[in-house]
Amino acid sequence: MLKQVTFWILSLLSFSAYCSNVSNISQQELLETNTNSVVIVDVRTPEEFQQGHVPNAINVPLSDIIDNPAILTSYKEKPIVLYCRSGYRAGKAAEALQKEGHQNLRHLEGDMQAWLKAGLSVEK
Repeated sequence: MLKQVTFWILSLLSFSAYCSNVSNISQQELLETNTNSVVIVDVRTPEEFQQGHVPNAINVPLSDIIDNPAILTSYKEKPIVLYCRSGYRAGKAAEALQKEGHQNLRHLEGDMQAWLKAGLSVEK
């Protein structure tokens, strides 16, 4: 149990180290949000995405965001919810997107690991 708690704390710290002004959104909040009002972005690899992802998410791997931070410019008017496996890549993506001028970024608390642990549905 201590190992698991330590992991979650480190995951949250690694994300917050990259994006101090990106707020979290809980799993429940995301489930209650109208999916037309936000863009859910999975920054994992296409292979990870195909294994299962948050419903209605789009896959824009971190490497694509780093190579071309303007890739999500068409979504600047909507809140963007970022997640990965554990938080590190989502943090790096948020950092790159903030530099590109995105201001309405959110981070899915616990990322995909917590989503799966909570037994929430996934799309494949």
